[in-house]
Parts: sequence; structure tokens; C-alpha cells
Amino acid sequence: MSGDPVTMMLISTAAQSVMSGMAANSAGKANQLIAQQNAEVLRRQANNARLKAIFDANLQRKKGTASLARGKVGFLKGGVALTGSPVEVLGEAAADFEFQAKTTQYGGELDATNFEDQARMTEYGGRVAAWRGKSQQRQAFIGGGISLIGAGFSSGVIPKPSNPFAPTLSSRATSPSGYYPSLAGPQYTTPAFASGSYTANPNIFR
Repeated sequence: MSGDPVTMMLISTAAQSVMSGMAANSAGKANQLIAQQNAEVLRRQANNARLKAIFDANLQRKKGTASLARGKVGFLKGGVALTGSPVEVLGEAAADFEFQAKTTQYGGELDATNFEDQARMTEYGGRVAAWRGKSQQRQAFIGGGISLIGAGFSSGVIPKPSNPFAPTLSSRATSPSGYYPSLAGPQYTTPAFASGSYTANPNIFR
């Protein structure tokens, strides 16, 4: 078997298929692991975006509160009572500061949601990579198995199966008229036909 080039080629092909399948599976697992790590990074970024948005919003509220306090002091120093228009002005300013704070927090939430979506897609890509690796490994193993079977037939280790239709085909070859009665007609059994001097009727196929 070792001297049969066909057998050795088939065995080598089988080995290469198995190795390539194992490599594909390992690569798929590695890509899935990398995807999971990247997803974790994205989730941390999402959490950081939320925390930063909350911090910035609270900072804006703090600045707004300080600005309102200065406004009140300014009105009082100017001898303006905190009724009527001054109160409305301060109320509008307070509402504006709160709106800015909520806008900042909402923007951070949008950023966080975007990071989370990316994390989910990254994880999905990792699962797909792992599935592809397993699929390629299965296909490679099947190809390797076929090559080994071919090597077994080539080397004689696996006996070649007999043709179950061989007796029938042999009988048809030795006695065709038994399977094709039309060959038993007089036009095929005359001495002229047997000697090869028979001239076919041009109308026979009309």
C-alpha cells in the first residue's frame, strides 16, 4: 500500500482535509472569543456613556441652581420683590436648565443604546464564526473520509463491491433476443443478415 501513489495521494488528501477542518474550527472558536471580548468592551462603553450623561446632567443642574441663586440675589439687591415678572423669569430659567440637563442625559442614553446594539451584533458575528468553523470541520471530515475510503479501495484493504446487475447484463449480451424479442424476427435471422450482406428496408423506420 505504501508504494501505491494513488493510495498515498488519497491518504494525504484525507489528512489535509482533517487538518484544515480542525484549523477552521479553531479559528471559528477564536473569532467567537474575540467577538465576546469586543462585546464586553462595547458594553463598558455603554455604561460609561450613561454615567457620563448622568454626571453632565447633574453638573448642569448644579450650575443652573447656582445661576438662579445669583439671579435671586441680584433681584433682591436691586430692590426687586420676588413676585410677578422676576419669578416668571427665574422659573423660565430653571425650566431651561432642566431641559438642557435632560437633553444631555437623553443623548448619553442614545449613545449607550448604540454601544449595546453593537455589542449584540458583535456577539452574533462571533456565534456565526463559530458555526462556520464547525460546519467547515464537518465538511472537511466528510471529504477526508471519502478520500480514505478511496484509498481503501485503491489499496485493496476494502474489497470493491460486486455489480449486482452483472449477471443480467451478461445474459443480455449472450442472448439479446431473449430480452429484445424484435431481434428474433426473420429479418435478423436470415443468412444474408448474418453474413453482413443484408440490405435494410428503407421504409422500416417509417
